[in-house]
Amino acid sequence: EGPKGADLPPRLYDAYLQLRWLHKLSPRWSADLSVTPGVYSDFEQSSDEAFRISGHFGAMFDWTPTTKIALGVVYLDRDDYRVLPFAGVIWEPSRDLIVELMVPRPQISRRVYWHGVMTDEIQDWLYVAGELGGGTWAIRADEAADTVTYSDLRLVVGLKRKVLFGVDYRVEMAYVFARKIKYRSDTPQIDPTDTIMLRAGMTY
Repeated sequence: EGPKGADLPPRLYDAYLQLRWLHKLSPRWSADLSVTPGVYSDFEQSSDEAFRISGHFGAMFDWTPTTKIALGVVYLDRDDYRVLPFAGVIWEPSRDLIVELMVPRPQISRRVYWHGVMTDEIQDWLYVAGELGGGTWAIRADEAADTVTYSDLRLVVGLKRKVLFGVDYRVEMAYVFARKIKYRSDTPQIDPTDTIMLRAGMTY
C-alpha cells in the first residue's frame, strides 16, 4: 500500500544490463571497466529521468603475492552522488581470510567451510561489510513527474556459499542508518528512522 505520510510509490524497479571488460595489462597490473545502462522508475510515468547510465573504471596492482592495491572511480549517475572514487588495499594472508580495506565498501571475509574432490568446489564464507545504499528513481508524485533519491549507510553481516560451476547463494542482515529521501522538486526531505534489512540472492 505504500508508505504513509509521504507521497511515494510502494514499489520501485531497477532494470539494467552491465557490460564489463576485465583485462590483464601486465603480470602485475589489471584493468576493470564497466558500463551499465538501465531504467530506474516506478513505471507509472514516461520521464526521460528514468534512464540512467552508471559504470566504473579501476586498476589493480599485485604488490605482493598476498596484497593488491586498487584505485579507480565509480560513476553512479545519482542526484546525490554522481561520481565516487574508490581506493584501498586487498590483503589475503591465507586461503581462509580476505581483508578488503576499500572505500566506499570495506569487507572482511572468513572461510568457515569447504569440501569437494579438490577440497574447495563448495565454500562457505562469513563476512562483515560496510555499504552505501540507495539510488535515484523517476516517480509520479502529486499526479506529476518527479525524481526521488534514497540514500543510507549499512553495516552488513552475511553468509555466502560459492559453488564452482554452479549457483552461488547469499543471505544477509544489515543495520541501516543515516537514511534520507530527497525529491528533486520542492517537496521537503524525509529522514526515516534506522531499520534492519534482510536480503538474499543467488548468482550463476
